[in-house]
Amino acid sequence: MNTQLHELVLEALAIAKTQGLNQKAIAESSSLDEVGLSRLKKADDAMFSTLQELGKAVGKKLIWVDEADDLPGLVQKGELFDFK
Repeated sequence: MNTQLHELVLEALAIAKTQGLNQKAIAESSSLDEVGLSRLKKADDAMFSTLQELGKAVGKKLIWVDEADDLPGLVQKGELFDFK
């Protein structure tokens, strides 16, 4: 798997664990299933929609930023968050 994608998957699963969510709970709160989640941990690739669902299940969302952007600066300015 792309290293960055794999890190996102692992981060989402770590967040889920801190929230007391296991694979079954993630599957129940998303369109993913337990088998798919298990495969995702070992996959060579992941669809954007799958990562989006995984993030949604743990209260996160994916964003698209320019590679040259100063991420800490964007965070400080509040430009990475959607406040509704």
